[in-house]
Amino acid sequence: MLERRLQKVHVKDLNVGMFVFDVGRHWIHHPWPHRSKLITSARDIDQLIDYGIREVTVDLARGLPLIKLKEIEEKKEKSEDKELAGKKEKRTRERTESVTMAEELPRAKKIYFDALETTREFLADTRAGRKLNVAKVRDNVETMIESAFRNRDASLALIKLKTYDEYTLTHSLNVGVLAISMGCHINLPRGKLRQLGMGAILHDLGKTKVPLEILNKKAKLTAEEFNAIKFHPVIGAQMLETTSNISDQSISVARYHHERIDGTGYPDGLSGEKISHFMIITGMSDVYDAMSSDRVYRKGILPHEALKSLFALRGMQFDSFWIEKFIQCLGIYPVGTLVKLSSGEISLVLGVNHSNLLRPKIRLLFDSKNMPITGEKIVDLAENNNLNREIVEVVAPKPLGLDLSSLL
Repeated sequence: MLERRLQKVHVKDLNVGMFVFDVGRHWIHHPWPHRSKLITSARDIDQLIDYGIREVTVDLARGLPLIKLKEIEEKKEKSEDKELAGKKEKRTRERTESVTMAEELPRAKKIYFDALETTREFLADTRAGRKLNVAKVRDNVETMIESAFRNRDASLALIKLKTYDEYTLTHSLNVGVLAISMGCHINLPRGKLRQLGMGAILHDLGKTKVPLEILNKKAKLTAEEFNAIKFHPVIGAQMLETTSNISDQSISVARYHHERIDGTGYPDGLSGEKISHFMIITGMSDVYDAMSSDRVYRKGILPHEALKSLFALRGMQFDSFWIEKFIQCLGIYPVGTLVKLSSGEISLVLGVNHSNLLRPKIRLLFDSKNMPITGEKIVDLAENNNLNREIVEVVAPKPLGLDLSSLL
């Protein structure tokens, strides 16, 4: 009986009401939490197309009647309108047109460095006991969201630029960029993106009240010093609670971004469903950037190694679904990673191919004889004429004398 119910269908022939039994892809290569899903909107079909999925298996016996589908859509619309002021924000979001990496990168650089200066200012203000300029931070978050809508890869390319040495400064902003990019990837509406972005960029505000000699200590921390570090989320949340125009959701990000689903986090030892997706997204962004950044007491690991370490935490500190979505967002080889190809060429990753995370868009830098390539040669490894090239390893920029800031 099962065989009679299942049928292969081209994605473009899918309709609302059909039940997709299997997308035929591993989680890395499809957009949904599970391989099966009832198609309730055109966006479900668009997601499959965006991931390069051409054919799926549908279960003809499990589709819903149109009346039931209409009820689902009406319920979803009412929920979005009430919680997110969805319709107005949806129209605003749709007006933000996608552009190429090359087109967005100059704008993204200005947005990033403007936001970096704002971050420097609010960290200095809070250390000195001055009032946080919420409006300025929110403006920066808004421009970061706009840039991510236009081209998310351009924003992600900038988070590893080592223009500033202060880890706390760059880390606060980078976590904001990563969280916003992740929010865009899972299609959060603009209102939710603002709340997530504000919470993420302000997530370490409490560290401004922790002595610098503890934050920058190279030797092992004492129990008392470690407790001071563990208390910074509480301090940060308390600071934001006395600040006007900060949402409860943003404040919860500051307080709970170190909580873990297995109960091993701090400050409150929350676990399971008590930890919201905002807390998880910011927590993953925090861990990823911390692992891949240079600190006073250790060198950062390469971005793809940080993703491997994060992946090892799935089902323990972070839910597997969110880890998988985070890797889908950044790619197996994150933007800005230097890679060596099977051809011997050295290249820079410029963009993620969601249809095949192992075959990103790249810029060739050195030929097989290690000679610099003149001009800008962009290659999409997912295209048929480039399938003879494969990434064989990730290479560090310093031994090659490369400065990533000069390549972007």
